[in-house]
Amino acid sequence: MVYFTNMKPTVHYLEKHEKDVPWHKVVEIIFITKNPRKKGNKFEIESGGYYVLFEIRNNVLYVINAKKQRR
Repeated sequence: MVYFTNMKPTVHYLEKHEKDVPWHKVVEIIFITKNPRKKGNKFEIESGGYYVLFEIRNNVLYVINAKKQRR
């Protein structure tokens, strides 16, 4: 479980990924996932055909990447 007090998109997410996976979907995925996988100092989630990469700095969750997974 990860703890944070605020969520913000990174510039990279806004420029490259927001049109593929809208912000409301990213927030939903993060809140319904109980145990994101730790990858170095970042976390990743693979759920429901989506991939989300984020990090937590100073109690703020920053979304770096969000993609629809290809099957």
